[in-house]
Amino acid sequence: MQMTGLFYIILAVIADVIANVCLKKSNGFADKKYGFASLALIGVAFLLMAQALVTLDLSIAYAVWGALGILLTTCVDKAFFGLRIKPLGFAGIATMISGIVLLKMV
Repeated sequence: MQMTGLFYIILAVIADVIANVCLKKSNGFADKKYGFASLALIGVAFLLMAQALVTLDLSIAYAVWGALGILLTTCVDKAFFGLRIKPLGFAGIATMISGIVLLKMV
């Protein structure tokens, strides 16, 4: 049962990351098609998250969703939009990963 929850969280993260890319491409909602696509994808991400919560604890699911969303959005931003990550940023990413691992161990 828990694998089903993780599957839904992964889908929610993917929808969230694509929504973030659409939001960036909307240029402050100047390009409405990207802006509305972003809103729709956030809705899809929340629906998928709700399905994940059927089998997973809220604290674990939300932490994984949030951290993976941030990590993947950062990777996409670096790969496609030229984001420069400073050493303190890498420390923050490592802290998020450590936090999820520790939370899962409890």
